[in-house]
Amino acid sequence: MITRRFLLGAACALGMTGMLSGTALAAEPVLTGEGMTIYFQMGGNSGDPTTLARELGAKAAADMLKVKLINQYAGWDQQKMLEQANQALASQPDAIVVMGHSGTDSMKRFLNDAKEAGIVVVTNNTRLPGTDLSYFGLDNYEAGRVLGEKMVAAGLKKGDKAVIYGTFEQTAHADISRGTIEEFDKAGVTYDKLQWSNEAVQDPSLAVPVLASYLESHPDVKAIAVPGHGGITAILAKVLDAAGKAPGSVITGGYDISPASIDGLKKGYVTVVVDQQPYLQGFMPVVAAVLQKRYGLAGLMLNTGGGVVTKDNVDAIAPLVEEGVR
Repeated sequence: MITRRFLLGAACALGMTGMLSGTALAAEPVLTGEGMTIYFQMGGNSGDPTTLARELGAKAAADMLKVKLINQYAGWDQQKMLEQANQALASQPDAIVVMGHSGTDSMKRFLNDAKEAGIVVVTNNTRLPGTDLSYFGLDNYEAGRVLGEKMVAAGLKKGDKAVIYGTFEQTAHADISRGTIEEFDKAGVTYDKLQWSNEAVQDPSLAVPVLASYLESHPDVKAIAVPGHGGITAILAKVLDAAGKAPGSVITGGYDISPASIDGLKKGYVTVVVDQQPYLQGFMPVVAAVLQKRYGLAGLMLNTGGGVVTKDNVDAIAPLVEEGVR
């Protein structure tokens, strides 16, 4: 049964206090995370374009619910994420928000230990398949499929050649690449698969000479797809410039809006960007952790995919990017 206490708590969390007509709730306790400590994996580095909105979302929820929030940054290093999860576990917090890049098998021991210790675990950005954890992020395959579909709609046709710069083996990102590949296959677009390096994942500037060199040696390539990495998407304009390609001469698509990708969209270097709304990936896991710890409400899910950004809607999105909420 939903209690009056829960109704007020939910109303407070959503800014609806006083709107529950006909019920005298003023003296009831409210939903709060006061006294709770939550460790939160942010993924990249503090303030970077693919991390800032997640940081701001988590902070807003933590401030609202009076949670002590401890951020962890891994520079997108999967092994470091796993190490940080275990470091957080050793501190015995109330909840840990993790990313699933390491995969379910790698995190199985951590998940078992957390469950045994009564520590809530919530997942953001990348799901851990086979678990019933609350998750806030994209449907990776579907997002990759949308990327491929929109790039085809932008002008790719049967017989055109593309390069897919990504990873094709690691569970989460491989699902994104698979979605893009299947859309290219459906449209008859041929492609090379170019594996990104761990170094380029952590420092996207290292991808510039790799992709520029590829374009120079493959002048027939009509498109570059970057399934699943906002930092590399952000340097696509530099790639085309280094390869001597004019804006719009190569169809390009990737992930995560940022000041650099917005600039690339406006200038025509970038064609389409999938928006996964990381602010929600920060805000909602904190709320979910509090709801599970205080009320036992688990298994919450939200596909944060917010569609795509192109030259047609970039001007409406740009101010929100500057504010750090998109």
